[in-house]
Amino acid sequence: MFPRIKTLIAAACLLAAAVSARATNLAPYTSATSTGSANFAWSAGAGGPYTAVISDTNTFITYISSNNNVASTSIGYPGLVKDVTYYFKVRRTAELESEYAQTSTATWASAPSGIFSAPVFFSAYAPYSATASIGWNVNGNPEWTNYELAFADNASFTGQTVRQYISPHGAPLAVGGLDANSVYYFKVRTRAASGTISAYTPYISTATLSIVPDNIAGSVFESSAAVSWVPVDGTGAESSEGYRLIVSTSELLDPLVINWSTPDDTLASTATAAGSLNRNTTYYYKMGSLNVAGEPNYDEMRYFTTLAAKPANLARLAMTDAEATLGWTALPPGAGSNSALGYRLEASTTNFNGTGVLHSSVSYGVALSTLTITTLEANTTYYLRTSSLNLAYNPNHTASVSSITLALPLDPHPSLTAVYPDAQYMLIDFTPLEVTPQAFSCQGYRVEATTGTFGGTAPVFSSTTYDNQAEFLRIEGLAPNNVYQLRIATLNWERTPNYTSLTSTRTHIPGYLQNVTLDHVWSSSAVVSFDSGIANEGHVAQASPDRFFESQNITVTTPNTAATTMNIIGLDPNTTYYYRVGALYNGATVYTNTTPDMRQTLPVRVTGVNVSSVFYSSVTASWTPLSQASQLLDANSYLLEVAATPAFSTVLSSSRTFEIPLGSLTISGLAPNTTYYFRHGSVNEQGYANYTAVHSTATLANPPTPQAFGLTPASINLTWLANSNPADTLYYVEMADNPGYAPAEVSSTTALSSATFSGLAPNTIYYSRVTAINRMQRRTPVVNFSPMATGAHHPAAAATTGVGVTGLTANWTEGGNTPLITSYQAQISSSSDFSGLMLSSVTKNLYASFEGLVSDASYYLRVSALNLSGVPTDPPVSLGNALTLPATAYILPWQDTFSGLLTDGFTLNWASNGNSSHTVYQVQASTAPDFSVINSSIAAQGLACSFADLQVYTTYWVRLRAMGQSGVLSAFEEAGSTRTLLSSQMNVSAQLNNLITLETSYGTISVLVPRGAIGGATRLTIMPSTFTLPGPQSAVAELTPTGIGLIVNYFPPTLVLNTITITLPYRIADLPAAMQSDRSKLILALYDEVHGIWVPLPSVSDTANNQVIAQTWHLSTFQIMQTQPAAALSNVKIYPNPYRPNSVSDVMHFINMPPLAKVKIYTFVGELVREIRADVNGMAHWDGLNDAGRKVASGVYIAFIQSRDKRSQKSFKVAIER
Repeated sequence: MFPRIKTLIAAACLLAAAVSARATNLAPYTSATSTGSANFAWSAGAGGPYTAVISDTNTFITYISSNNNVASTSIGYPGLVKDVTYYFKVRRTAELESEYAQTSTATWASAPSGIFSAPVFFSAYAPYSATASIGWNVNGNPEWTNYELAFADNASFTGQTVRQYISPHGAPLAVGGLDANSVYYFKVRTRAASGTISAYTPYISTATLSIVPDNIAGSVFESSAAVSWVPVDGTGAESSEGYRLIVSTSELLDPLVINWSTPDDTLASTATAAGSLNRNTTYYYKMGSLNVAGEPNYDEMRYFTTLAAKPANLARLAMTDAEATLGWTALPPGAGSNSALGYRLEASTTNFNGTGVLHSSVSYGVALSTLTITTLEANTTYYLRTSSLNLAYNPNHTASVSSITLALPLDPHPSLTAVYPDAQYMLIDFTPLEVTPQAFSCQGYRVEATTGTFGGTAPVFSSTTYDNQAEFLRIEGLAPNNVYQLRIATLNWERTPNYTSLTSTRTHIPGYLQNVTLDHVWSSSAVVSFDSGIANEGHVAQASPDRFFESQNITVTTPNTAATTMNIIGLDPNTTYYYRVGALYNGATVYTNTTPDMRQTLPVRVTGVNVSSVFYSSVTASWTPLSQASQLLDANSYLLEVAATPAFSTVLSSSRTFEIPLGSLTISGLAPNTTYYFRHGSVNEQGYANYTAVHSTATLANPPTPQAFGLTPASINLTWLANSNPADTLYYVEMADNPGYAPAEVSSTTALSSATFSGLAPNTIYYSRVTAINRMQRRTPVVNFSPMATGAHHPAAAATTGVGVTGLTANWTEGGNTPLITSYQAQISSSSDFSGLMLSSVTKNLYASFEGLVSDASYYLRVSALNLSGVPTDPPVSLGNALTLPATAYILPWQDTFSGLLTDGFTLNWASNGNSSHTVYQVQASTAPDFSVINSSIAAQGLACSFADLQVYTTYWVRLRAMGQSGVLSAFEEAGSTRTLLSSQMNVSAQLNNLITLETSYGTISVLVPRGAIGGATRLTIMPSTFTLPGPQSAVAELTPTGIGLIVNYFPPTLVLNTITITLPYRIADLPAAMQSDRSKLILALYDEVHGIWVPLPSVSDTANNQVIAQTWHLSTFQIMQTQPAAALSNVKIYPNPYRPNSVSDVMHFINMPPLAKVKIYTFVGELVREIRADVNGMAHWDGLNDAGRKVASGVYIAFIQSRDKRSQKSFKVAIER
């Protein structure tokens, strides 16, 4: 580096250090500010001159003014912009640029003025979202200036709303969220960028618009109109002050034709006066509601066009099956209000009620006076009207007229309508119209014929039917062989005809035969029948295998003019022929085919017929098959038929085969031993048979089905089932003492289903068999029955011996049976009909012993002798009945012997030791172990008994013995001893629901301690009182004692925080006699040991279960007592009063009231807090809650008490302290 440069750098550094050392903080500040100027000052420092700079940016990139020769310590800047933040900096001119000190300030904004409203921009589409338009003069403020607009519904601006806006030019701003139809007050001020605010402008007031009515609609007539809407008749923002309607023929609504208003906000419509508007003219209108200032809030502009004048002199000109033409007097042409745009003709089947199809025809030529509708349905009643059309194409209808279109015409095409002439009549066959719908149907038909022209002088023959589904009409009385002009018509509902011309037709030459039928066809001939022809010269009949009768015709004739039948002979068998008959007229004829027109002759009969096989349910027949050498010796099939009579009036079954070489057929499913008739037929292709002579046979009888034998010592009765055989079937029955039947000892032939053989040896085995015989004496295979012995003799009854506790011996004598050979079956049962448990013994002795029987039970005995086949004599011989002896009861272990311990009783249990359920036990209880005193004795039938009404907490010894059904007694068995209960104890937890009980013979004593009812855990003891209770002194009620009490003790002590429920049962007999008839007034009372009085508790007398249930907040001595409800309200007692629900207390009691009195608790301002009703004892209580279950506040309340009959009432002050 050059030496000079180094020197310059060092000098510069020293100079900078010197300047920095002399730099001064001038601490500038704003000394004054206005809407267009700002003044700044600073400390002198080391002295001037000074450089001062002002800018509207904090970076000073650009500046408004910069002066480097300011001599003083202050400077002012006029002509500044309003409401702008300005930045100022200053330094000593001699100092560096970095030594500037700076500050900032903002010019003020001008206060606004001239606040105004712009109602033209007001809107209200919903009750609480109306909009007002407010503007003001900005007085030169820049466009970014903030304004605070305050508004309220009162001039004091109480509860005002303030919103900030930026309004560059003071143009009206929309203020939304306002209530419709309400007066608002507005004022505005500026809030400058510096935070300074101007004073508010004077306020202005304006009214928001009311909401626009909904559903605005117009109804238009010829010279008047009506407008309707939904009234805006609510309150506040949902109200209006009336309505305004303006009407004009100009879209600009100027001039107005109608300017109507009303102050009635409930009005829902208005109508212009008749004649106030011109016909066929378009009108524009607006409808709106009025606010409190009378300003309307119009809905969008609407318009309507009045109707043109109705056409006059409407007349029906023509009706066809599809068209209607009407005429009227045309309206004058031109564009005036008396003219129209055109006309519309309409037709409806429902008289224009809005349903159905509407047919119409339109013309826009006002001079036209007729229109035709071409789309109508036939045979239909139509209502017709014409309408003039206004400029909006809206119709003005005339009154309707009705008319019926013609029915559809019939189609004359030969495929649909045909004429069938005869000699003296014509039959016109046609396809009828549909039944439905009506437009495609008709009321009937008419056909007409004439030899001239219709409308001329020649007679007209006709035929009419009102059956719309008829398919033909017949015109009678016509002349033969004449040409007739024909036409046919459909009839509509007015029976007006719609004609269709038919082709002219000539009547026939007489001779057509009627009722020509083919009656019979055999293998070589046929018979036809017919009605004789008119004026005939004879008859001719033909048969031909050619359906057109062009060859091989077989013809027969007769000159008999009255003939009705003809026989055609010389036909080939099994050949198809066509048949026809005609009447002869001067050698010519017109044939008529027979009905049916063809039939195949029968095949030749089969020969060599025979019944080849007969079975139980089927028969097979045979014959010599046809040779099939030609069609004449062939057939389509063979048929075998069976019937119950030779006349074959009913065919029972049949069998068919198409195998012509086959020579037999079988018919199955026949009944056994039944006579059937059979015939054989050779069948042609049309199913007609040529039958042989009838023959008959009988099926075989079914083998009988063996049934049970009937036995005596000297006879056997065989029985069997017929197995579907008829009643006349014979059976051959055989019996022998050897299986080879050599020889049979006895036999019998019978038509019955049983046979009895007598004189047989007793108890001896015999063999038997049966053979069935059918009506033709043919036998079926033999049926062998099982070998069976004759019956043994009945034994004789003897006395029963050895009757003990669990067994006995039955006895009998031989009764004619062989000793030591005959077996006996002895039975014993606990049921007289032996349907229950039964024991059986088979022996050759004359006795049977039975063990393991139930003690003290009746048993029935019987005996039968068994034959060599093991069949017992029937019925068995009764040996009478016997009763076993009773057994001593079985004593259970002590823990099972005694159960159900009570304060005054217990239950004894034992086992039967084999005794029956009929055994009675005598049970005794004693307070002495030697039973010198019997305190209670019970006869029980069962295995348990319960003692009651014993002494409390006393030891009892028990013994029992059994007594049989015959009165026999067993010895006593001692069951031990037990002690009745004194009390019941339970550890009670404050966190659980606790129920402590003590059982008695007359109910359960219980104390229910709910969760949270006590302050801490304790041990609770309950016991019935066994001493004389204190006298019935009470400070609040008249009480009568019963002596039935309960003592409740607990340790360690604890607080009672909530209600405890006590249930105390009683015996009616323990109550004083005066209380036994009416127990509804029984209550439970608590003994107050401190004051020596009884306090009645809220109680319920459960007379159905003989118990009293009460709620208490204290545990002590309790007694069932009777209270006497007051007859009046003079001695009402209320305690405690004041009531402290948060203290350890119970409830506020109301006593000494009439039964079922009503208590209403009110606040001092008359608000109902709680309603309660007294019980039958005149007692009620209040727990400090209202009817909603919420706690009431501390304070004084009024208790209004009223008797049930509402004849007496009284008010009391009660207090709640929490």
